[in-house]
Amino acid sequence: MAQISQHFIEHIEKQLPQHISLEELLAACQRPLRKSVRANLLKTTTSELRDQFEKAGYSLLPIPWCDEGFWVDESTQPLPDNIGNWLPHLQGQCYIQEASSMLPVKALLHDLEVNDHSKFLDMAAAPGSKTTQLASLTHNQGLIVANELSSTRLKGLYYNIQRCGLENTALRHADGRQFGQQTPEFFDAILLDAPCGGEGTVRKDEQALANWDINNVRSMSELQKELIVSAFKALKPGGRLVYSTCTLSREENQDVCKHLLMTYPEQVTVKPLNTLFTNADQAITEEGYLQVYPSIFDCEGFFVASFEKLGKSVEKEPAEPASKFTHLTKPSAKQLEMIVPYFNIFGWDLAPLQDELWVKKGKANTQEIWLIGKEIPALNQRLKLNRFGVKLLELNKHGPKIQHQAITTLGHHFTQQIVELTAQQASEYYQGKDIFLPAPEEPPKHKEVIVTYQQNPLGLAKHLGNKLKNNLPRELVRDKAFSELSDHAR
Repeated sequence: MAQISQHFIEHIEKQLPQHISLEELLAACQRPLRKSVRANLLKTTTSELRDQFEKAGYSLLPIPWCDEGFWVDESTQPLPDNIGNWLPHLQGQCYIQEASSMLPVKALLHDLEVNDHSKFLDMAAAPGSKTTQLASLTHNQGLIVANELSSTRLKGLYYNIQRCGLENTALRHADGRQFGQQTPEFFDAILLDAPCGGEGTVRKDEQALANWDINNVRSMSELQKELIVSAFKALKPGGRLVYSTCTLSREENQDVCKHLLMTYPEQVTVKPLNTLFTNADQAITEEGYLQVYPSIFDCEGFFVASFEKLGKSVEKEPAEPASKFTHLTKPSAKQLEMIVPYFNIFGWDLAPLQDELWVKKGKANTQEIWLIGKEIPALNQRLKLNRFGVKLLELNKHGPKIQHQAITTLGHHFTQQIVELTAQQASEYYQGKDIFLPAPEEPPKHKEVIVTYQQNPLGLAKHLGNKLKNNLPRELVRDKAFSELSDHAR
């Protein structure tokens, strides 16, 4: 049972709107949190993912604010504890995400025009739920900068970006308060899902409110004010800023928004969220923000506010030419003569993307070929980016070799050298095992093949006639990978 500080109870009681009962709120905080998942539209469709859950015997309830999200009814059988090892999750078809945390991206994209030149910033991105949701709903259009201050969380963020097939995302490891100065009026839309006290997470973290302290709330609020000002400075005039938290206190929510409005009274306007989804008015504040209490929609507590920066955007040229990287070069004519035909083997014509190819020096005298979006070189002149682009292949003395990231991210372009696996074989592939074929086959002319399951690329293997030699990177091996949800329910 959740431990809730009496100090918090007295604090929040003074702030609750009239239509929210303290007793109902506290009762909701003691109930287990409903599990929810989101379909990644870069890898599957909502109906296809729904079918997989229903086939396993689960009933699904739609999430009102997210067409591709749903709650999983566990009344007849619980979900597996290790659902992260389920094939559709490993393939990036679904993301395990709390329902209310799907709200900020919905607000960010509401009535927003998106194109290939759109620039997004997710200022506090790890573990990647909102970054991947944003890319999913925009179909990899434009450029997303996913920033994370915590170095320990960067690895998980990068893993989810690769798993979910994001082509257009650059990672940055920095304090979000730097963006206002380093990229003034650069981004078309910014999501600041701010670090917060986490009061709304008590249904999954029983200790979230056990040691609640108003001084911690006030300290966090000061950081949030600095972050929201930085985000606003980095936003283009005419752009959209969404501020969100998973906490309940006004100090970290309405008061932070008030600080922004008072700092820029002539430049910012609130975009009310009362029509964001059906029944949104149940959670709307007098300012037009969303304050979702756990007792309203039976989910985590969450706060969402949306703003527009007034004025007309004027595109600024970077201070230096945007055509150079310090550690990358353009491929030579000789390299291109090797690279383009190599990808033709897999049925992908790389020629139209030659201008986006770059060469990086790899280990042991290898050369790495990277596909880097057109918007990234200009951004690289303003910010130090930690990871960006898609690693396509390595060139060594034996010739080119396709890389795992190219397969998981761009594999939908490949039409040749494909071997479709069964559910059992796909599970064994993720367990790092070689796949033995029922009968020896004549290997294809090119032994490197793309293995797929349900037409979704898993990775690379070498066809040796009687088996497929597993080339899955060791760090991605999952010893307990499984294909059927019903067989692994707790």
